[in-house]
Amino acid sequence: MASSPSSSSSLRSSCSFPNLLLWLLNLSLLALAASALGPALLLRPRPTPFGWALVSVHAATLLSALASMYTHLARRRLCCHAHAALAVTALCSHALASYALLLRRDRSLALLASARDRREQVALVLLEAALLLAMFLVQAVALAAACAVGRRWAREHEAAEAEKAAAARKMARVRAGVTPVDEKGASGKVVLTGNADEC
Repeated sequence: MASSPSSSSSLRSSCSFPNLLLWLLNLSLLALAASALGPALLLRPRPTPFGWALVSVHAATLLSALASMYTHLARRRLCCHAHAALAVTALCSHALASYALLLRRDRSLALLASARDRREQVALVLLEAALLLAMFLVQAVALAAACAVGRRWAREHEAAEAEKAAAARKMARVRAGVTPVDEKGASGKVVLTGNADEC
């Protein structure tokens, strides 16, 4: 039994390079967000409000990556909008947190209120800032790749709908008894549709 055009296009799109790149970027985001939880919790096991803000940034990154993966599997437009909103929120959070940790380091250390040595605090804050910058870059590339894949899905969906409409019109002509030969006969030529024995 031959596969339908929509299933074959779905198979091609699921194996294409942009989709594989999007999966790798989302897996990288998950790994980075999980790794960034370490420095935030090592600075203070019971985070201050500023520490909880950093944890919420990583949680938003995790949700964005998971939403992107679910959108890729479900291919629902509403999920695409939700993922885009989460991705933009995560990007803004990465930028603000990186700015606070790098350019307002002393104030950030005071807000974190860690009991560790000063050198350990600075090292953990720099590690946290580096992970936030890496997440910002990966999140931006992942969002661009998701938009490109979404446009490709839209084109494939339109092509599949056009193929379905053409197949439906062909089936309607066949059921009505109109063949291509009959259509030529209707344009002005005389067409004999009898059997060869009747001639």
